[in-house]
Amino acid sequence: MSAILNIKVKILSRKEVARNIYLMRLKAPEIVQDALPGQFIHIKCSKDNYPLLRRPLSIHRINKEKREIFILFQITGEGTKLLADRTIGDDLDIMGPIGNGFNIYPESKKIMIVGGGMGVAPLLALCEESIRQGKEVRVLIGALKKELVIGEESFKILGAKVDVATDDGSYKYKGLVPDLLEGTIKGGWLADQIFACGPKPMLRKINEIALKVNIDYQVSLEERMVCGIGACLGCVCRVKTKNKKEDKVKYEYKRICVDGPIFEGSEVVWDD
Repeated sequence: MSAILNIKVKILSRKEVARNIYLMRLKAPEIVQDALPGQFIHIKCSKDNYPLLRRPLSIHRINKEKREIFILFQITGEGTKLLADRTIGDDLDIMGPIGNGFNIYPESKKIMIVGGGMGVAPLLALCEESIRQGKEVRVLIGALKKELVIGEESFKILGAKVDVATDDGSYKYKGLVPDLLEGTIKGGWLADQIFACGPKPMLRKINEIALKVNIDYQVSLEERMVCGIGACLGCVCRVKTKNKKEDKVKYEYKRICVDGPIFEGSEVVWDD
């Protein structure tokens, strides 16, 4: 993992792309240099010291040529409301890049990307990098209803084939996105790797599907964070590890902020 920087970056643009969901473009040359798809930044949302805690937000897109990054976030409380109210030209105090990144295997030819709700946030950068590497990419997006489908056109512009599932059937497939994934697999399209981010029940179900068909599966886990740099142990998850000498499964806790946020789906203890 590269060094975590604490720097100021400038807001170049901000746009409300859906109700209470914002896309923000930042001039961040120091971050772009080492940023990987799947990493995040820790943002001081206001100009003063309230709220005290920073907010962890995934890097949505990385533009190395222009030395810019994008963040996609939803207003969920005072911090993100203050962030959404910041104006073009403001300087943001951020820490990053933080965490590990998605691991795209060189031998993989087909990539499946699954995003549920705001889980699409870290996946656009992953899609862009996968296509840059010459992979065939399919994207499945899940949302409660049509108005909350985020990123469909952005993924299509990159060259990915995109399918959408809405819980209420107001747009395209009616049902949950793991069901759409199962249908795609039954239809004969088998990915070499599956990457996903979204609600925990969705990630757990996809893990079951991936295990059945023996497809490598990586997840981006979301959790409330305090320090964001691994010191406070406030964002741990339980994982399985195998002791090769004893051939025995053991359990340990890993910090989502710095040991993750990307984990192998098969190592996460989903029932905790």
